[in-house]
Amino acid sequence: MNSLKNIFTILFLGLALFSCEKAKTKKRTDEVTANNQVENKHTKVISDSTNTLTDKVENLELEYTVWGCACPQWIQSKDNENSDTTKNYLKRHFYIEPADKALELPLYFDAFRHRLKVTGQFYEREDYPQGTIEMEEPMPRAKVFRYTKFEVIDNPNFKPESKVETLTLIYNAISCSCAQWSETRKSKNIDTKQNYWLEPANEKLINADTLFNGENLPIIIKVTGQVVSENGFPKKDLVKTGQDEAGKVFRYIKIEVMQNGQKKNGR
Repeated sequence: MNSLKNIFTILFLGLALFSCEKAKTKKRTDEVTANNQVENKHTKVISDSTNTLTDKVENLELEYTVWGCACPQWIQSKDNENSDTTKNYLKRHFYIEPADKALELPLYFDAFRHRLKVTGQFYEREDYPQGTIEMEEPMPRAKVFRYTKFEVIDNPNFKPESKVETLTLIYNAISCSCAQWSETRKSKNIDTKQNYWLEPANEKLINADTLFNGENLPIIIKVTGQVVSENGFPKKDLVKTGQDEAGKVFRYIKIEVMQNGQKKNGR
């Protein structure tokens, strides 16, 4: 009797363990299936690969509208003169798409300070930029402009909130692709030193960042202008710079070289 009882006990425990493992396996399978469904949902391409370009090549001047939604955010400057929030205004916005990765917008592009001049064509049908992945927030279809050439230009309507001031700055020669200029009166105190990115207001001005030749320290300049961004970048090639290097951008309208290495007053 004891032997028979032991056999039943072993069989019962075995069935219990089997049922438990089966339940665990089902749970893992369900979790994997659910994760795959979520992953597939967010890797689904929603743009139409069969959409074709119109024959008309156009040159447009564009502005970026900062919406709080996943929607088309570009509008022609001429259509943005009397901006409002009506449905008609929203309908004037569209998506843009670079012809290749080399044409992606630079790090320094600022939606408030800059505009774009682009050359390209619209697609025939309203759609999304090619390769657009489905997101949780639905995106409306809209016109898509594919550009093969672009230029970042200053937005004439941008008005800096900071005052015009004159700063005396020293070049720090930091071994990084980051903001290199700081006020001389603070340069000895690391805790209070404020580094600036510098941007000339026009091409006729000396580009302060080209003054350093690897040996000619110290470099001291006096610049007059305004802070145009508290957390941005100057309009220049920033290939090796990361988003974490964003900082104050000082656009100057006047520059004087006070000291260039051992030379005084730039001579």
